[in-house]
Amino acid sequence: MAVRLKGKVAIITGAGKGLGRAIALGFAREGARVVVNDQPGETQAQEVVSAIQNAGGEAMVIHADTSRKEQVKSMVDRVVAKWERIDILVNNAGIMYSTPFLDIPEEEWDRLMSINLKGYFLCGQSVGRVMAKQGGGKIINISSTRQVQAWPGNASYCASKGAIYMLTRVMAVELAPYGIQVNSIAPGTIPTNLNPVGWDDEELRNERIARIPVGRLGTPEDLVGAALLFASDESSFINGASLMIDGGQTIW
Repeated sequence: MAVRLKGKVAIITGAGKGLGRAIALGFAREGARVVVNDQPGETQAQEVVSAIQNAGGEAMVIHADTSRKEQVKSMVDRVVAKWERIDILVNNAGIMYSTPFLDIPEEEWDRLMSINLKGYFLCGQSVGRVMAKQGGGKIINISSTRQVQAWPGNASYCASKGAIYMLTRVMAVELAPYGIQVNSIAPGTIPTNLNPVGWDDEELRNERIARIPVGRLGTPEDLVGAALLFASDESSFINGASLMIDGGQTIW
């Protein structure tokens, strides 16, 4: 069986849990050398690396706050020093607040935008420079269906995801001459650590499921196939795309 990412070096931000964890494990199964990034102080990243190594793969943990330029640069420099290149970047690290628009504190707005949007910019720019020098690469930005769907209490999150949608398109245009393709994945309703409150409430679950034509909530593993497509040579003519993985939630 072909191993689609054999020998490729991939950085996945926010990969200690949730969507990032599933993508990291999926990339490792396809032969990638995986950099599992998470915030300083988080412990789950090492568990992901251990799982990859126990399965015979190559992986390393780098704790870095992706909203801090110096920490991003240090992470990128460490990866290049170890593996001499970076073939894939998955911008995934993010946070969410549920605060009514009129009550959002400035500090909360700034923190979310710093991680959800500025972090994608900083990682994309730093890794993009490496990819430009080596002659190509793949960047995948994890967005959300909230890039097009307004949701009460999520103004800052929705705004950040709408911005990621357009950032992806601009990056795709500007980086294409360097052989770099940039696409995004927009997940629908997937219970993770990002949105943990209320999923034990059967009424809430049924209400959310009723909005999804396929009749179920998503799982982090539902994103892996799309991430592999965008990370592999199979997507050589896909650039600037945003793929909704939502069970049809955004159809109506």
